[in-house]
This record gives sequence, structure tokens and C-alpha cells, in this order.
Amino acid sequence: MSKDFHSYVARRYDTREVVRINVADETIQSVESLTKACGDIPFVGPGFFDIQVNGANGVEFSSSKLSEEGVTSVLKKMLRDGVFRICPTLTTNAPQVMIQAARTIKNAIDHNPEYASIAWGIHLEGPFISLAEGAIGAHPKKYCVSYSRELFDNIQRVCDGLVKIVTLYPLPFLSDTGKSPEYSDADGFIRYLRSQGVLVAIGHTNATGKQLNEAVCAGASLSTHLSNATRHLLPKWENYFFGQLADDRLFASIIVDGFHISPQLVRAIVRTKGLDRLILISDQSPLAGFPPGKYSMELCDFEIQPNGKVTLAGDPNLLACASFPISTGVANLASIENLDISEVYPLATTRPARLLGAPSYSSGNGDFLELGKRADFLIFRVQFAAYGEMGILDGNSFKTGRMIFEKIVWRGREII
Repeated sequence: MSKDFHSYVARRYDTREVVRINVADETIQSVESLTKACGDIPFVGPGFFDIQVNGANGVEFSSSKLSEEGVTSVLKKMLRDGVFRICPTLTTNAPQVMIQAARTIKNAIDHNPEYASIAWGIHLEGPFISLAEGAIGAHPKKYCVSYSRELFDNIQRVCDGLVKIVTLYPLPFLSDTGKSPEYSDADGFIRYLRSQGVLVAIGHTNATGKQLNEAVCAGASLSTHLSNATRHLLPKWENYFFGQLADDRLFASIIVDGFHISPQLVRAIVRTKGLDRLILISDQSPLAGFPPGKYSMELCDFEIQPNGKVTLAGDPNLLACASFPISTGVANLASIENLDISEVYPLATTRPARLLGAPSYSSGNGDFLELGKRADFLIFRVQFAAYGEMGILDGNSFKTGRMIFEKIVWRGREII
């Protein structure tokens, strides 16, 4: 028997079948059905795919200070969170900073091939976003720009085509003077991105219904963190949230961390969009993993509240990414909608893979427990969320759910 032999007993998340998984030399040697198994048996499922990760461990992807070591430190944390694939997300910054950050990410995975499969593709969340109040969110206004093929091409060139998603606003950009700059052709830019194999997402926008429809017709297929980055007050009958929610052509990513959207709104989105068109994301902050307190980052100061909520310093109502991993969203959504784990799990695994045209599982297997293939899986228990009578996410009535990992097996070895 191989010295690297390991055996695991768990219940498949999708079928509830109890199995013994035998692993040796990084591959799955056998999967045996245990018909007489009993007791409290954990689940087994594939690793997560998070398409919106801004950083972790104090490392921000969109930063002039980003180093190759910083990139790999984030990727290592992802493994410890059970996330086997991510889209490193570059938020709005100075053009030269975003270009250099993309180059650094590419160099990091080239020089650390072991982690190359984790960084599936870069997500540009900016700088092509709206300056409008609410829509801009926590992004720095001074670096928001109109559509620019030149800037996109420069970023894409230095990372050798690694950009897979671009989030943008689908309407002509107006500067503070009220004059539209040279590049304002949303449809043309979207079609150009699609011709380059890039998924186009709508986000940080105040577009009209007509503009949203034109963007979708041009090729936009995803709403980034639907309902977030919006004004506090929206028109009653027609607004850019309803426009995206009601469009069956759009997938939607949502952050179910306990702060970004309430349980009532989660239910409304799930029941309108349907699970088949939803994707869970973490929108994980560079401060993920840090204790409560105030922190200075490159463009502004942030604060982690005692309940884990990440905000701009001095403004507890202005969210700035999130501090919880994507597994928290899985547990929370299952709790809020009273769904089985088998119904929610695909929203953080196979659903984003399908949207991006990626293999269903990080190993490339047809089934995450396929015999003779690489052993990539999670063995976990679920601690479901609990919330107060009104379901208000104020950090007091809501207790966020989480997944407790008993084993994280990646490439046949256990991640500690």
C-alpha cells in the first residue's frame, strides 16, 4: 500500500449516499458505497469556485504594493477556505496600478505553477463604472473612466489573456462637467469584450431599462452582486435593480454574508431569478481574516465592525467588500430559503464554472469523485444561520452560518 494512502467516509452532498473514498498518489483509487453506515456522517463535495475575491490577509489585488508573494498568500488562504478556483478581482484604481497588478498576478502563477489552477481568471470590477451616488459604492471616483479598448487591451496583454470577466455600467459615461468623453459606446465595447472571450457583467450602474436591455442584447450575461452598489432610494416602478432582477437572460451573483442583503431580499431574488440563474460570491475583502478594528489601505481607510461587517472607516453603513468566505453564503442561503445543501452547493461550484465555460470541478473530472482522477474534495459539516423574528441583519438578531471543514483534500493531500 502507498505511504500516501488515505481513506475517508462521508455522505455525498448531492445524493446523500455514504461512501468510503480511498486516495493514494494524489488520485481517487476507489469509491465504495456503505449501505449500512450510520451515525453523524459529514458531507463530501467539490471545492468552491469564487468569481469575486478582492484579496485576503492584508493583500489587495488592486494595489500598487501587490507582490507575487502576496498573490500566492491569498491563493493559499483560498485553499484553507475550501476554495479551489477564484477570479482575482481588480477593483477601480489608477490605470498603471491595474496594469501592473494584472502583470503581477500572471507572474505569480507562472512562477508558482502549483497554484496556477486556483487563479482561474482575472475579474475587472472597474474602472468602467458609474460615478452616480450609490452606484459607485466604495470605488474611488477619481479613477472611474469611460470605456477604453486601449486600457482593457493593455491589461489583457500584460496578463496574457487572463482577464475573464469585466463588470461595467451599460450607459454613456458623463464626467463631472456633464460632457460625455470620447468613448461612450457601451454596445460596441460589450461586443468587443465578447469577441475576446470575456464574460461581461453589469454592475455599479444607474442605467435605464432601455440601456440595460441594449447591454444584454449586446452580450452582457451577468449582474455583479445584484442589489448592491445602488442608491438607498430607487424609483418605485422602474429602476436598474428591478430591470436586472426581471431579465431572465441575466445570471446574477449575490453576496449572502449577512450584511449585504436581508433575508427578505434574498428570498425575493431567489424566487424571481430561480436557483439556476444565481451564483454565490464572497466579494472577499483584503482584510478577510483580520480581527475587528480600523485599517489603512492604499486608497482609503476601512473598518471591520465587531460583527464582521466591513465598511469604510467612519461610515458603518457604507459596505466595502466582505470578510466571510463563500462557504458562509452557502450555509446562509440554505438557512434563509430552507433549502437542502444539494440545492445550494452548485451556486458556488458548478454554476460559476458553467457561466465561464470552465470544467465543472477543479480537477477537471466529470464527477468530483471520479475513479482514477485527481482527488479534490471537501469533507464538511454545516452550521446553519439563525436570525431574529423580523430577519433583520443587524449583527444582533442574525447569527451567520458557516461550514466546518473536517478535511480539505486538494491534489490528493490534506490542506492544513
